[in-house]
Amino acid sequence: MDIRNQQGCEYLRLFQDKKDPRIFFTHSVWVDEAHLNAYRKSEFFGMNWPQVKTLFARDPIAWSLDQRDELP
Repeated sequence: MDIRNQQGCEYLRLFQDKKDPRIFFTHSVWVDEAHLNAYRKSEFFGMNWPQVKTLFARDPIAWSLDQRDELP
């Protein structure tokens, strides 16, 4: 099972920096914050995140954003 199969995950993409291949970025879209928080509290996350985190050279950075379609 992967993140895409978690309830409420509508979209997930993995990106890699063109100039520094050590830098990765994920972009995910969730139905709502409740689904994202449920994922963060899930058994799947609890089992996988500690292993994934050991692969990082630095602490990961995460943002929760609201989409804004209006442009100035």
